[in-house]
Amino acid sequence: MNNKLVGLLGIARRSGHILIGFDAVRAALLAGKAQLVLLASDCSPKTEKELRFAGQEAHCPIVTTDGTKEEIAAALGLQKPVAAVATDDFGFATAMQKHSTHTKEDVAL
Repeated sequence: MNNKLVGLLGIARRSGHILIGFDAVRAALLAGKAQLVLLASDCSPKTEKELRFAGQEAHCPIVTTDGTKEEIAAALGLQKPVAAVATDDFGFATAMQKHSTHTKEDVAL
C-alpha cells in the first residue's frame, strides 16, 4: 500500500473521520455520510456486494485498493484485519482517492 495512503488513514483515524468495519461503513453509506469507501484487495465478494448495494443511493465512490486486510489494519494501528473503511470528510476522501493505487473503482449506482 502507498505510504501516503497509510499516512492519510492514520491522520483520518486520529481526527475522528474514519469509520472502520463492515457495520460502521454500511451505516455511513445508508445515512449518506460516507464520502469514500476503501475495500481491501482480499475483501470477500459478499462484503463488497452488500456495501455496493447499501451505497446505491449515496453515490459514494467505492475503491478496491491493493492493500490487504492486514495492511489496512496496520495502517490504522489495529491488530484485527479490516476489510472496509470509509471516511466522512470530503478532503480526506479526495486525498485518499488520489493516493490510492486502486485495482477497481466504482461509484455505487
